Amino acid sequence: MNHPSRQHSASVNIGGKEVNINVHLGASKSPGPMHLAGDERLPDGVAQVKTEQELHLASMGQDNAAFSNPSQNVHRIGFKEGMKIADFGAGSGSYVMALAGVVGPSGVVYAVDVQRELLTRLQNNAVQGGYDNVEIIWGDIETPGGVGLRDEYLDGVVIANTLFQVDDKINTIKEAWRVLRPGGTLVVIDWLDSFGGLGPPQNAVVTQAETTVLCTDNGYAFKKDIDAGKHHYGLVFIKMMEGETSDQVIAHAHETEKSFIERTIAQELI
Repeated sequence: MNHPSRQHSASVNIGGKEVNINVHLGASKSPGPMHLAGDERLPDGVAQVKTEQELHLASMGQDNAAFSNPSQNVHRIGFKEGMKIADFGAGSGSYVMALAGVVGPSGVVYAVDVQRELLTRLQNNAVQGGYDNVEIIWGDIETPGGVGLRDEYLDGVVIANTLFQVDDKINTIKEAWRVLRPGGTLVVIDWLDSFGGLGPPQNAVVTQAETTVLCTDNGYAFKKDIDAGKHHYGLVFIKMMEGETSDQVIAHAHETEKSFIERTIAQELI
């Protein structure tokens, strides 16, 4: 995901502590979202040139599930059957498959990635695993409109082990906001630290505080954090609309969850 970019530095006060944030603002170009559905397949021989650094970053992404359990993390988020969810930077699809199991056949999971060869393998794995509710999109999450889904369409967006890799973090968060319905859920899961090279390079780590500021400054209310393993953090945000306060958004989200639980219990008692 190497795009021409410029760096913006800012100092933000969180709980009385000054946090320095460096955010890359890129002028990235989308490859033009391409949906693959049905029997359509990308050629197995599709290749993409990668630098040594990009290969290292990719190895720290979603393929490395040993340090964070996608299935456990997804169940802690609170997504429900029938929802429409997108995985931004889907990689090999570990979170896609976990999400597909949660939303069930009445829901759909959109796997979005800029690397076509990863989508080829992901789609084939979904078919082999019997997941008919997975759609793949070749798109650029760093570009406005680059995901190719219409505005306010999704119930949730997951950005897992991806934020540290993208150049334009603000545009990525804004693209998630665009495709989320009002009150929709954004989940960010990423590395807590470099852990001496076990995770991403130290200068690529996006801290929990930085992610919180990035999201709350760009249209989201913080809802909760989840246990994403000892090497990762997990943050859950709710999309806010103009004129809403964080308290209003979170209160409505909790009320919606309560109503869903009550309806589910009532149906089981019938």
